[in-house]
Amino acid sequence: MDGISEAYKNSEKWTTRKEILPIVAPKISCKLIQSFLPGLTLYRFTAARRHALEYGTGCQVERAPSTLTRFSDFQVEHFIDFILSPHICTDLPFGEQRLRLSTGVELHVPNTIRNMIPSRIVDQYFEYIAENNPGFPPLGRTSLLSLLNSCKASRRHSLQGVNYFAANASLAFDNLIDMVNDLSLDSDSKKILIDDVKRGRMYLKTDYKVYVQKSSTIADHCINYALSQSNDTDYAEKCDHRHDDVCVECNNLAVTLEKLRTMIKSSVTDNELLDRELAKLKMSTDAIEAWKCHQ
Repeated sequence: MDGISEAYKNSEKWTTRKEILPIVAPKISCKLIQSFLPGLTLYRFTAARRHALEYGTGCQVERAPSTLTRFSDFQVEHFIDFILSPHICTDLPFGEQRLRLSTGVELHVPNTIRNMIPSRIVDQYFEYIAENNPGFPPLGRTSLLSLLNSCKASRRHSLQGVNYFAANASLAFDNLIDMVNDLSLDSDSKKILIDDVKRGRMYLKTDYKVYVQKSSTIADHCINYALSQSNDTDYAEKCDHRHDDVCVECNNLAVTLEKLRTMIKSSVTDNELLDRELAKLKMSTDAIEAWKCHQ
């Protein structure tokens, strides 16, 4: 104990002392150690025991260096433009937020609602840069999360009254899951089908908006192709490319809906009940397609 006491007193930093104390802290009481180290507090004694429990007796912990990253205004503006885009934020027709500047001035801005959680927004921002601006230097993940915390926005609980297409589609996906649970299938088949439905729901909710472009070789992602009317040349624009590529996620949703239709026809024997289930499936499919069209 004399050696521990001498090493403790010769150490100037608390981090070093916290690595020395765990050698004896788990074995003897605080009062006994205080007889050798009069200035030792109960807090530091407890911290030493916690250190021994987490890292081991007498183990040295390598501290990760804390670095400060400089950033420029255009990096912040680029991220702000991204989070204010329609596929991240939805403007509310009521309410406002108060922002207080460092000078004490208060700004009143319209209330907005974010469609995704902060971590998902940051992940999608990195994906957006990788696809559209490969050479752009983004801010670090921690800095982006801090910006999201500073930029006021309401958390989305329900889009009823704000975006009826999204609200109806959300209800449609819930109905699809209920329909799968009502089918006379084994648990593994139900799980696979429900996972595919949830996968399509998450895709339309997040990544689909980023993939939609003015010009794309995927028909579901091409704005010109989607808005053109084949029977009216005044409202049509020819694309300078072919739409011969297929989106895996869009195809997965279509295949899942068709698979569900097939399973309903094969498992429901009563004609009246079959017509009712197919009608519910059609209503849900139409709601999902309407949401997809209005993204």
